[in-house]
Amino acid sequence: MERDRIWSAYALADLDPPHAAHAAWLASEQAAVLTYAGFQPPVLFAAGAPEEVRLLFEQIPAGRYLFTLIPTHRALLEDRILESHETIMWRMVLRPEAFDPSLAQGVQRLTLDDLPVLEALFGAGPDRPDAFDPGQLADQAFFGIRHEGRLVSAAGTHVVSAVRGVAAVGNVFTHPAHRGRGLATRTTAAVVQALLQHPGLRTIVLNVARENAAALRCYQRLGFWPFCGYHEGVGRLGPASYSPQESRVP
Repeated sequence: MERDRIWSAYALADLDPPHAAHAAWLASEQAAVLTYAGFQPPVLFAAGAPEEVRLLFEQIPAGRYLFTLIPTHRALLEDRILESHETIMWRMVLRPEAFDPSLAQGVQRLTLDDLPVLEALFGAGPDRPDAFDPGQLADQAFFGIRHEGRLVSAAGTHVVSAVRGVAAVGNVFTHPAHRGRGLATRTTAAVVQALLQHPGLRTIVLNVARENAAALRCYQRLGFWPFCGYHEGVGRLGPASYSPQESRVP
């Protein structure tokens, strides 16, 4: 995964506490497959040589998963996918030299004390952040903008691992009544600025739907560039075609 650390950024962070408690790994010399049960359905991730990934996939039991798979690896499961609802995403990576810190204006750092107003902002709408956990506020990289005393825009992180040198920007959300005013750019810029000051971080990534042109423009303005496309969405796997004993990698 270190050889492909931009794609593997989330999985690298899952090697360490607190995420490691939810991570189950299958690995060979040239591939790794992760099921992460910190969310339901569990996340299914793969990295490495396709033939070895295919063999490891045979050990994944039937059930519902949140796929995060590059097209090459997703194709290996095509015969087992009984149903799915997926979006084509970009994994983007920050080029620090392209980041403009002046974009982080008029923002306030959010802490655990702000959890109630942050959850109120996210609400229950279909486009609310789907991977938010209150523990993420401990990364001290959440920022927000208030209008007339009310939180109307926020951005933060999904994972931060100084040990692995990776961080993922996430939980970017602006109230529908306040969109189109550049608020997400400002809050995300503040997150990036905080992460760049974090010792040891070498790789900063984020995910965005390929069809979300407004978000892509925002993130590119901040210095992020598309690295690879991948499938993200919930699908149901049928049983493997043969037993795990038959699929061991030599």
